[in-house]
Amino acid sequence: MSNICQMKSRLDSNGRSPGGGGQLLLACLFFGLIGAITAPSALAEEYVTNDWQFTVTPYLWALSLDGHVTVKGRTSEADVSFSDIFDDLNFAIMLEAEARKNRLGLFVNPLYAALEDDTDRLEIDMHMALVEFGGYYRLGPWPLAPQAGASGPVLVTDLYAGGRYTYLYTELKGRRFGIVDVDGDQGWVDPIVGARTLWFLSPKWTLSIGGNIGGFGLGSDFTWAATGLVGYNFHLFGKAKARVFAGYRALSQDYDTGSGNDKFEWDETLYGPIFGLSLHF
Repeated sequence: MSNICQMKSRLDSNGRSPGGGGQLLLACLFFGLIGAITAPSALAEEYVTNDWQFTVTPYLWALSLDGHVTVKGRTSEADVSFSDIFDDLNFAIMLEAEARKNRLGLFVNPLYAALEDDTDRLEIDMHMALVEFGGYYRLGPWPLAPQAGASGPVLVTDLYAGGRYTYLYTELKGRRFGIVDVDGDQGWVDPIVGARTLWFLSPKWTLSIGGNIGGFGLGSDFTWAATGLVGYNFHLFGKAKARVFAGYRALSQDYDTGSGNDKFEWDETLYGPIFGLSLHF
């Protein structure tokens, strides 16, 4: 599960700085509840419509990895920069889709990547799939500068709940393990809850900040994600509404299962800049 708010992320998208997901969620909940009470009806008609609204967002997440992975009881550090991943990336798909009517919306954010790395000591073959999905409820909107009227900056907040499916296949080969080949795969689903704030600063510029937490021992022991994006709005081919955006997304997962020679552990933080294009229908 760009991503988007992304890092949407959601990461957005899905997304949303490392370590701040819980505080951000509390702030979003507070401001969102205030907005639901004070939103003027004129603004509500503009940002909460009875017509279906659709958004499709292809994006690039220049991710790096920081942490470790354990396969069949064998642990290896997995600290990989974006340049390393880019050199060894065989295939990647990143896309976010969203549908909303009135205050209710649905989202799905799949990411798939196949990586290979071959050094003198270790050969790694990794396939990773992430799919974020869920529904949200829009609170607000309310003006940030009431004296500016309907043309002034506006803030809305989307509260969401859903899940993140993670699938990993990892194969490790090398003398450091004392055996020829170690491989394993694992899939799990984390429940997630979160919020994103959309700051419509002007007709052209938009700021998005959001995050989520999850796992709670039902999948991962704990997982969090955070995303911050700046977007520029324009019309594509003179008709379709579009937005190009750039920002940063981080996703942390702490998952383990089994023990001894059957232990699998994924304790990683994925982070890096994010870039994309949103098309609105």
